[in-house]
Amino acid sequence: MKTLYIHIPFCQKKCFYCSFVVSVGQQGKAGLYLDGLEKESKQYYGEKIRSVYIGGGTPTSMSQDELKRLFSIIYKNYHIEFNAEWTVEANPEGLESSKLKIFKDAGVNRISLGVQSLNNKYLRCLGRNHDAETAVAAYERIKKAGFDNINVDMMFAFPHQTIDELQKDVEAVMRLESDHLSLYTLTIEGQSRFYTRKIRLADDQYQAAQYELVCDLLTKAGYEQYEISNFAKPSKCSQHNLNYWQGGEYIGLGVGAHSHIQGERFWNTSRFNDYLSLMQEGDSAREGFEVLTPFEQMKEVVLFGLRMNRGVSIEQTEKRFGCFLSDEQKEKISQFIQNGFLVQEDGCLKTSSKGRLVLDELCARLV
Repeated sequence: MKTLYIHIPFCQKKCFYCSFVVSVGQQGKAGLYLDGLEKESKQYYGEKIRSVYIGGGTPTSMSQDELKRLFSIIYKNYHIEFNAEWTVEANPEGLESSKLKIFKDAGVNRISLGVQSLNNKYLRCLGRNHDAETAVAAYERIKKAGFDNINVDMMFAFPHQTIDELQKDVEAVMRLESDHLSLYTLTIEGQSRFYTRKIRLADDQYQAAQYELVCDLLTKAGYEQYEISNFAKPSKCSQHNLNYWQGGEYIGLGVGAHSHIQGERFWNTSRFNDYLSLMQEGDSAREGFEVLTPFEQMKEVVLFGLRMNRGVSIEQTEKRFGCFLSDEQKEKISQFIQNGFLVQEDGCLKTSSKGRLVLDELCARLV
């Protein structure tokens, strides 16, 4: 049983903080893009799917007819498991009730809303097209449409963001009472507008204090932190993400989409027009691939497992892949336990609250 990810890349403008831009102003080519997705889908005809994630940030920029065709492609080519988790990413602007009805009728049961912040100063900083009022109104429309599993994306660590501003922003987001919350830090990539303007983020210690504040506020509000950046109300963890973190198989369709099947990871071109050309000429837009050895697969499952609060059973993971961590890696794990970064609990290796603040560094040393 696999999961399905479909990338809908109709960005309307370049993001201030990210240098990776896909298909600005390409909404007029949606029909050609759907032709490509239909061709790709046929490569996996008949696959059983337990979760569907339609992402890329802007699926809702498609017209109603285009959305209906997209869902038709999915149903025509795949066997969707009963009670499968269906997620669609949406931005607050342009999220019409008519499109939400199309989602509902098609079987979508989870909406991920890119709120990012309810502080208009930081929404302007990001170059977003919506303000706080628009985001709240969009959330209310989603609830009114009958969706009872809603994720909200939230960012923190903006330049010069104070602890007081962050707390007020978190409290405002919590008043939405979403079922799930994904937390992201602002990152500045080379050649982005933040980079060229030489805007600098707060130091690691200050960001760590902000992260701890957010975690504390969300926990007190009844959210369970089940992964380092993800929080959920009871029974609302993202099944799609859990499959990825546990080393499951997934099919990716569209520009820049990645797939993982039987130990092989492969990905499509990230250039929109190249994707269209390749799909018009044939049935694949694949740009590269890598074959993972059982040891590499095991190592990834261990590292992703450390991101989750449930942790990872080293013994079961080694048994699953038929190989073992090296003596050097096990020695490093022992040192991390002694230093309080990791804990051994209920047969699983877990990251402590102290360790979560430096998890990237821990994982880099384990590689």
